[in-house]
Amino acid sequence: MHDDRIASSRSRLGVSRDVETLDTRFITADEFARLARISRRTLNRYRRDRPSGFPTEYDIGRGTKPRPRFRLDEVQKWLDSRALW
Repeated sequence: MHDDRIASSRSRLGVSRDVETLDTRFITADEFARLARISRRTLNRYRRDRPSGFPTEYDIGRGTKPRPRFRLDEVQKWLDSRALW
């Protein structure tokens, strides 16, 4: 019953089945820094300077305190582009 309502609302909004299968995972700035093996200070410098191809930052928080998140697939793509080997 619940699934029928979701499918009905998605079809009214024009959301395709392909969008439902996408698994978008967001990570925090701390997780990004750990994954990249850099300090949080270095990550903050990258966020400020926005090097070429740097992942888009999303504010998913509520209230007045920003809570930046990054899409994991974009982070991995950026890290792969910076590989030294």
